Amino acid sequence: MNRVNRTLSFFVIAAAFCASAAGAEEVPVELPAGFSIKKVAGNELVPDASAMTVGPEGNPVVSGPGYVRKLIDNNGDGLFEAYETLAAPQGIAQGIWYDGQSLWLTVDGAIKRSVSKTAGKPFVMQRVVSIKTGVEHGTHAIRKGPDGWWYVLCGNATDIEESFYAHEGSPVQDPRAGFLMRFPPTVKTGDEFSAQIHCHGFRNAYDFDFDSTGNLYVFDSDGERDVSLPWYRPTRVFRMEPGDDAGWVSKSWKRPASFCDMPELVGQLGRGSPTGVAACDAETFGSRYKDTLFLGDWTFGRIGIAKRDVGVQVFAKAKGSFGFAVTDLEFAPGRGLFVTTGGRRTKGSLYLISATKEAADVFAGSAASHRSKQRFQSIPIVTEETVFADAVASIASSGGASLEDEIRKLQLMIGDCDGDGMFAGHEAKSPIKFSDSVAKQIGDQLLPLLSRKESAFEAARLIGMLSLEHEALNDALAEVAAAETDPVKRIHYLNCLAVTRTEISNPLVKPIANALLSIRRQIDTAQLPVDRNWRPRMRQLATQLFHDMRIAEAIVSEASFGNPSDVWMMDSLPLIFHPMATTKIAARIEAAPEDVTTNQLAVLGRSVSRNPRYAQLLRSLSKQPAFTDILVKAFYNQPTLDDFETLLRGVGSVDPSVQKASLIGLQKLDASKLNRKQKTSTLTQLFRHESRWGWSNPEVSIRDQFALLLKQWSPDALATAEYPLRQYDLTGEKLQSQQRHIERWKSQIAAAFEFEVNAPTEPAFDFENIDFTTGDVSRGKLAFAKLQCATCHNGGGRNAGPSLAGISTRFSKEDIFEAIVNPSAHVPQRYRAVVIATEDGKLFFGSVVYESKAGVMLETQAGELVRIEADKIEEQAKSSRSLMPEGLLDNATSQEIADLWAFLTQLR
Repeated sequence: MNRVNRTLSFFVIAAAFCASAAGAEEVPVELPAGFSIKKVAGNELVPDASAMTVGPEGNPVVSGPGYVRKLIDNNGDGLFEAYETLAAPQGIAQGIWYDGQSLWLTVDGAIKRSVSKTAGKPFVMQRVVSIKTGVEHGTHAIRKGPDGWWYVLCGNATDIEESFYAHEGSPVQDPRAGFLMRFPPTVKTGDEFSAQIHCHGFRNAYDFDFDSTGNLYVFDSDGERDVSLPWYRPTRVFRMEPGDDAGWVSKSWKRPASFCDMPELVGQLGRGSPTGVAACDAETFGSRYKDTLFLGDWTFGRIGIAKRDVGVQVFAKAKGSFGFAVTDLEFAPGRGLFVTTGGRRTKGSLYLISATKEAADVFAGSAASHRSKQRFQSIPIVTEETVFADAVASIASSGGASLEDEIRKLQLMIGDCDGDGMFAGHEAKSPIKFSDSVAKQIGDQLLPLLSRKESAFEAARLIGMLSLEHEALNDALAEVAAAETDPVKRIHYLNCLAVTRTEISNPLVKPIANALLSIRRQIDTAQLPVDRNWRPRMRQLATQLFHDMRIAEAIVSEASFGNPSDVWMMDSLPLIFHPMATTKIAARIEAAPEDVTTNQLAVLGRSVSRNPRYAQLLRSLSKQPAFTDILVKAFYNQPTLDDFETLLRGVGSVDPSVQKASLIGLQKLDASKLNRKQKTSTLTQLFRHESRWGWSNPEVSIRDQFALLLKQWSPDALATAEYPLRQYDLTGEKLQSQQRHIERWKSQIAAAFEFEVNAPTEPAFDFENIDFTTGDVSRGKLAFAKLQCATCHNGGGRNAGPSLAGISTRFSKEDIFEAIVNPSAHVPQRYRAVVIATEDGKLFFGSVVYESKAGVMLETQAGELVRIEADKIEEQAKSSRSLMPEGLLDNATSQEIADLWAFLTQLR
């Protein structure tokens, strides 16, 4: 454990001790008048609490990593001091329910139920049926319904077996995505198991509940990767009926709740991560809260409430930077609402929310209503063009509230929305090829629908799905896209235009170019979130539109082109326009160097060998650490001594490919021009970096370049030392030999240059002595960039890591800094680094954006999109390491740490 880890560990322990010593401390959670919250159990009882139920005696039963525990209040003071272990699974039971004296779990690859229990020992559990658990988007909640049947909620990564819907009368016979399964109380086990799928089409719903009349409610997750894109759907609460489809289709498309074939929408809570759901009885919080749903949101540390005909509101939320990562909710009649917190191997807690007789009615004055759904039998797919034309004619002159439903039926007649990526939800699954005469007839009838407010949005989708050869219709669609001022709606209309694959008339070329150009500028001005999918998805849209070269030319001819918000288009612009576009970007940088971004510099970096002006402009910014990665990649092949400091900084980059490039660049410098002091200082820093590298790819590839540099800089007597290169599969004696070799070599070089191989380095800060009250948000934003956090998080569309919005409301300060110092301790699969080594010795490190048999598109930590052909890949592996590297805080000052924390607390 290095000094930073030791210091942080002490800080965490000290904080935990102070908290326990304080007893029932105030819980900084905002609640309506008349409600109170207290902490009733801490991490020592419920570490990383995941799910919860209430036992027959009213005691909370909580699950977490490797445990299911019943909490015990020995002295009756309302606080829990002890626990009884009910089960000791290998993983985490994300579904847990007590039925009388019987315990049911979803854990360790199965649905399990207890069959016996000996006093003082855990339950003996029986496997009911095998099912995928322990993975993200796997099997979650289990509970008994009011009909006496068992219900199990599963995310979209759960494999659907035939036995899950083999029981007679299953409402869903062709299940897809996440689903809610039900089976009778007399269920058979193993190969004789059979169940029904009650409803489906979820993404990753975690929990559900029934109200007093038996209505079933599910709180489904959002498409967080598409938070700024046109098909983004927030977290939604649905009232589900048998056979309902919640509308998740693919990672790129969730149906809007407005579609008439969607379940009843109770309300939306916006962005977040849905966890627990609990329906309130009449007694616990009073009659005003009867059948109110309480909803946990892990991401933003809050609890929402929802009710039919009223909508959704926030009921409780963390104050300031208090970590309130809600994982489950459960009512204990007569006591209140139990709330567990935890997740991602963090500290767990159990809270109790109670109400007085004077509890406020937070729904008072609210008046929201759900739209009645038109239930209809599935619409048959149409193949005859005349049948479809007649259906269009029947609605062309209709109006009113039903018009949108009629348009939806037309979409279903051609197989519903399909497509992938940017055009998910805009192409037809079963398109019809229309003759010219029928295409004109249909186009003429659809044309008026684009000018009607109640129908334009879905009419545009239908027009895109039909892809008619109808010049007037496509020009009208272009006019709507150009006139739209909302950037997200504008993307929708441009998508519809793009999938028609029909050229527009000359007068509309410039308006469409300006519409495309303005989208990112509007999003940046409004400070709308942009995630890691922005560039690859928008590139699909721009590439399709740029098939019409007139639009691409109009883009780069625009006088204002070259702003930071415009650079994403470079990925799609035809090559013929790149020189003009690069010149304009360079001019923008020269005019406003204080506003320059890495994306702008990356464009110049690709052209430095062709234009000395660009090289000079880049080097003028070399003193700014935030641009190190870009400058290294621009100059490492042909460096000058002016690049020495930049290359040296690059060895400490968060991106292994930049580390490797920096070492290559240092080898290409004329070492005779460096004095002994420079070499000694450089070697000292290089040895410090080398001590952090492991012995598997990508570190081996970096070590190879480190060894070549040592050989080049070694005194003559040591220059003949041999070091085997490209040893990717190092184990046992082979690994030990390699380690001994390089350590001996380092010792010899250090002796020759008179410095210590492992000279101790003291961190510039000491966690327990940092005064976090001195933190400043504006300085923290600078620290966020300097410490390379912005490379992967909240970085204007370059997010290799998750958004940090709300991080301080779900994790404690200690947990956050522990994760920064030791990022690989617990890494979700999505954020594990992918390492690709190519046959020509190149190394790529980042996250996969898209993968097919032809190759891989990788997003590096520097935000670059790289396509690697499959036949060029020598080795590809998922690393156990996090995409976030260690050592980010090694050179941070105490003030920068305090400022960084201040910045993180205001991310919402």
